[in-house]
This record gives sequence, structure tokens and C-alpha cells, in this order.
Amino acid sequence: AWSFQKVHRSSMDSKDLDAEIHPLKNEDGKNKENCENGGGKEVGSKNQTAVSRLSKWRTAAFFAALFLCLVVVFAFSFIIPCPVRPHSVRTWSRTYDSAVTYPFLSANDVNKDKVLDVLFIYKSTNASNPNISCSDEGLSSPCAFMTAVSGTNSTTLWERPVTEDVLLVECGIEQLGGVVPSGCLIIGKPEFLTAIDFHTGETRWQKPSSFGATYTVMKPLLKIPDVNNDNIPDLMVLVSVENK
Repeated sequence: AWSFQKVHRSSMDSKDLDAEIHPLKNEDGKNKENCENGGGKEVGSKNQTAVSRLSKWRTAAFFAALFLCLVVVFAFSFIIPCPVRPHSVRTWSRTYDSAVTYPFLSANDVNKDKVLDVLFIYKSTNASNPNISCSDEGLSSPCAFMTAVSGTNSTTLWERPVTEDVLLVECGIEQLGGVVPSGCLIIGKPEFLTAIDFHTGETRWQKPSSFGATYTVMKPLLKIPDVNNDNIPDLMVLVSVENK
């Protein structure tokens, strides 16, 4: 026991003696340890700063993109106006003074607003529009006026004189006049067959008819296959002549 304590004490004395002899060496070792610890802390601090900056840039880029999208949306909402739709009413009525109506009524989307409009024919000396008269088509007064009325609010879409008296009228005839939109065919007096575009009221074609002195046009108007090889379906008019 005495020998172990003596050896241990002598080793401690030698360490103390070495520290007294080489004090700078011990300080250099401590400084190295401190530098190593300090360098690790400095690298960790730089990494944290870089991550923080990257996160801030990502946040800034996100909000910048969001702001740009909002600016584009609002800009186009003001540049491109919304389509103006006519004011719609639940019920409406129209009055035509001193007029006689024919047994014809058709519902079609005339102005292409996805609302069914009304087409009808009435006979009068004057049209509902003072700028339209029978003489516009070379007809004597009174005459028959065909008119299209908006199904949304009853405004007149178009109106025109068609004949002096109506014998037969039918709408919804496909490829009438060789065009895709359907049209209306009117048989009237004086003897004319008139094809009308119900979207505009314009005449597609007009043909004089000669059914005889006394006749009655029979319903319905027959649609038959292409007879003259023009790739357009044809029509057949049935007429009842007196004594036949």
C-alpha cells in the first residue's frame, strides 16, 4: 500500500513539474480545444443563417406569385366585360291594335340567347314599328306582318311584311335555302312561296306559284328526299283545286 501511494504521488508530482516547466505547451493545447469548439459553433451558425435566408426567399416568392395571379385576374375582369343580358321579366304582354292574327305560333331561339322566342303573323294596315309598312314589299294595305318577339322581355327582334294574305306557314324547316339554320316557308296571296330566315327575317328565296284560279293549300307541308340531286331535302305542297 505504501509503495502504490508513493508511485501515484510521484507521477502526480512529475505532471505538476512538467506543467511548471512547459506552461506555454499546456496553454496551446487549451487554445486548440477552444478553437475546435468555436469553429464548430461558427459553422453551425452559418448553416442556420443560410437555411433561414432560403426560407425567407421561398416565402417571398410564394407571396409574389400569389400577388401576380391576383393582378392578372382583376386586370382581365376589367378588360373583358361580361356579356350584357337583356332584362328578364316573369310575365309580359303585347297589344296590337286593329290587328287580326293567323292560326300560327312558333317558338325558336331567334337571337341565340338560349331563350325561346315567339314568332307569329298578324294582319293590319300598320306595323307595330312606324318605320315599316306594306309598301316596303310592294304589297297593298292591309297586309300580313311576320314578327319575332323576345321571349325574355317581349321586345321586337324583327318585323317585316310578308304577303297580303297567308295560306300556309311553317317554321323549323332544315336547310331551307341551302343554309344550315332552319327557316320558315310562307305560302300566300298573291301567289308566292317565300323562304325566310327566322334569325334575321331576311328572304332566302321567293318563287311565284300557279296553283290555279280556285284552290286551297292543304296541311301539312311534306318534306321529301332530294329530288333534283342538289344534296338538300325538298318540299311538297298539297293543293286542293275546285272540282278535283
